[in-house]
Amino acid sequence: MACCILSEVTGPGITDVIVRPPAPYSLGSTLGCGQTFRFRRAGDAFEGVCGDLAMRIENRDETLRISFAADHGGVERVIEFLDLAHNIDQPADESLTFLCQHFRGRASLLRDVFVYSRGTHLLRQPILETTVGYMLSVQSTVNLVGRRLDAMARLFPSNRRTVAGSDLYLFPSIDELRTLPSSAVEGLRLGYRSRWFLDLLAELPDEATLQNLGAMRSKERQNYFRGFAGIGPKVAACIDLFAYGGDEAFPIDVWVDRGLRHVLGMTSAEVRTVRDHAPAVLGPHCGLFGEYLFRYERDHAAQLGNPSVSVESLCLAPRSSDKAQ
Repeated sequence: MACCILSEVTGPGITDVIVRPPAPYSLGSTLGCGQTFRFRRAGDAFEGVCGDLAMRIENRDETLRISFAADHGGVERVIEFLDLAHNIDQPADESLTFLCQHFRGRASLLRDVFVYSRGTHLLRQPILETTVGYMLSVQSTVNLVGRRLDAMARLFPSNRRTVAGSDLYLFPSIDELRTLPSSAVEGLRLGYRSRWFLDLLAELPDEATLQNLGAMRSKERQNYFRGFAGIGPKVAACIDLFAYGGDEAFPIDVWVDRGLRHVLGMTSAEVRTVRDHAPAVLGPHCGLFGEYLFRYERDHAAQLGNPSVSVESLCLAPRSSDKAQ
């Protein structure tokens, strides 16, 4: 069942639309679970930018009320980004069924994980901003990465869009980023990540070539991105999951590692097997399960008062396998 567009009004530079998703949509957990960097709560709504899409979204009466400015395309861009065309309950139920069958003694905990994140979707994000954001996320929090990306976008005043009274800055194109002088890059205070960023700008192909990578298998695509400095297996898996929709990708950070041990009762050796063979071990839609597991473990640790970890996203805790070239 597709989403239903109840109203669409286009004005000067802004489109207002009311959409009813095919199933209840958990806006707060979808935008606040660490998979995207530049959305912030604004009262009862969320405001933010992803690529060349600036938006304000409010969840009201089982509908999403959205105001947006997009440089390319219309409401279909919003539907793709928010994953509004899909009933997320179907892949979630398939994943839960597989896991309960293969980890029978953990079924009760598994159900808790899926109930806790019911209605949480995987966003479909632009390739360039996702790649830059997750590369910069090593040893950084979600808020810090968001501030860095915002600062980068503000270097291009022509990309400013005003949505519902808020000034939001579209993410620059690869050609725009390549015009940045070294002094501007230094001003972003990226630290050792500056070299990764500059190398990425020099080596990344054009948008059409990046889009064509969607025809690759998930592992092949991840291996491609691991060829860039600063992108190790976790970051490559995040790019694959959130930019390409490759839900065979299974990024593992400290929260997901803890979740595999806590919820599934895995040993260290079994966790290592998951790193290389997640779909075989965890079944269909394991990327969705990974996001749910991350959110469950992180949030419940906070509720229990356990020591916090500086990691706020699936890919923020570095391991020796993430390159620091």
